[in-house]
Amino acid sequence: MNKKKIRFSICVVVIIAVGIIVFIGLQKKENKDYEKFLKHFEQAVEDVLGEDIQQISKTKLVTTLTYSNQTDTDNNIYYRILKTTYYDTGAYKAVTGLNTEALNVLFQVDLMDSCEEMMIRDWHGAVYKKDDIAFLCWTYDPEVTYVLEYIPSKVSDSEIIKMAESVALVEE
Repeated sequence: MNKKKIRFSICVVVIIAVGIIVFIGLQKKENKDYEKFLKHFEQAVEDVLGEDIQQISKTKLVTTLTYSNQTDTDNNIYYRILKTTYYDTGAYKAVTGLNTEALNVLFQVDLMDSCEEMMIRDWHGAVYKKDDIAFLCWTYDPEVTYVLEYIPSKVSDSEIIKMAESVALVEE
C-alpha cells in the first residue's frame, strides 16, 4: 500500500514537471495556445496514470471586462468571471467559502504578499495583494467566482469593495 502511494506521488511529480516544461516551451512561441497546452497536459496525465486518475473539476476564465480611466490610462480595472465545472459532486460540496482553487487560474494564491478575508454582501471574499497589484475576489457559488484586479495606489480598496457590493444578479 505504501509503495503504491510513493509510485503515485512520483508519477504526479513527473507529470507536473512535464507540464511545466511544456508550458515554458509554449510560452516561448509567439502564439500562446493555452487550450492546446491544456489538452497536451491532460493527455500526458492520462498516459502516465492511466485509468487511475479522473478529472475532478475544471475552471475557465469566461470573460474579462476592462474599465479604463480616460485621464490615467495606466489605471485599468479588470472584472473577471471564472466558471468552474465539477465532475465530482464531492468536490462541489467541498467548496463552502471562497473558491481559492478557481483563483489559481489567474494568480497563485499561495504566493501573494497579503490576504484580507471579508464578506462581499452574502458571499465569501478576500483581497489579495502582490507588489502593486490587488485582486478583490468573491465566490457567488462553487461554480462562479468573480475577481476585480486593480492597482491599490490608484484606486482605494474601499472603492473597489463598493464596486463589488453594487453587483446586481440577473435572474435567468
